[in-house]
Amino acid sequence: MARKKSLGLRLRQALEAPAMRLGLAVVPRLPRGAMRWLARRLGDAAYLVSARSRRLGLANLDLAFGAAKTPAEKRRILRASLRNFSLTMLDLLWFSRNSEARMARWLDVAPAMRDVMARRVARVGVTGHFGNWELVGRYWALAAGGLTSVAMPLKNPAVGELLQEARELTGQQIVAREGALKKLVRALRDGGTVGLLLDQNTDPDEGGTFADFFGKPASVSPAAGVLASMTGAEIIFAYALPMPDGTYRGELPHVIPAEEIAAMDRATAAQALTQRITGFYEEAIRAHPECWLWSYKRWRHVPPGMPKDGFPYYAK
Repeated sequence: MARKKSLGLRLRQALEAPAMRLGLAVVPRLPRGAMRWLARRLGDAAYLVSARSRRLGLANLDLAFGAAKTPAEKRRILRASLRNFSLTMLDLLWFSRNSEARMARWLDVAPAMRDVMARRVARVGVTGHFGNWELVGRYWALAAGGLTSVAMPLKNPAVGELLQEARELTGQQIVAREGALKKLVRALRDGGTVGLLLDQNTDPDEGGTFADFFGKPASVSPAAGVLASMTGAEIIFAYALPMPDGTYRGELPHVIPAEEIAAMDRATAAQALTQRITGFYEEAIRAHPECWLWSYKRWRHVPPGMPKDGFPYYAK
């Protein structure tokens, strides 16, 4: 029997969609400087008001950096991370107006990314909750002539529909997680581009596999490795870094060629590729820790038989 929603939850969900529509009407009309100022204030408010986000983010930073960074440095990184998250969410709305023109003005794409995206081959594009992941998806869709990606359903379907419309403006097709594999395989076999966010926890009971991440195993989706092995696609890893002047720098530091993947042992390819991709994430986060979303239960699962020592308080 479905649990009845509380009055507070029903009221909040009733207000979310109108608030989202208001945001879509107002935020895209703000000057870039005003929008960035608003993002900083929202990030600061999240840091000050949400004890849960502070505890969670600092626990993750303790695992990742230990004594290599001081408590003050970790607090600074977490505050900057929440500012970056706020900017990414506001930019999802801001870039929905005059998308192509604004991307041309505010996204400086490195030659390596531009050259790779100009090739019409099947590819699995991997990014994470790092920098502006929403902008990466928009650019991939525009540059590749389309993008197929998977999105987790939101608890409020009305808000989910509005977000999906904003994300699909440059040719991105969002597919539901349930039954996504067939659609992703079809897109790759047609020579298309698939976009995946793989820095989230994937329950081992739902296909997650453990990969080393900052010296501790984290449960990861092997989807990129599985899809590339099945379809002969290449794997790329890219992100959009925020710059001090309000622009973004699109970087593509890693490509795993299709020929290299095809030569791997099919029995172990997905695991090996998953570990390499996880290493790509760690490399980027170590270089720019303020750009990653730390307030997420990344190390949620402890492998069977391994002591919980050194894992965050929320691990199970």
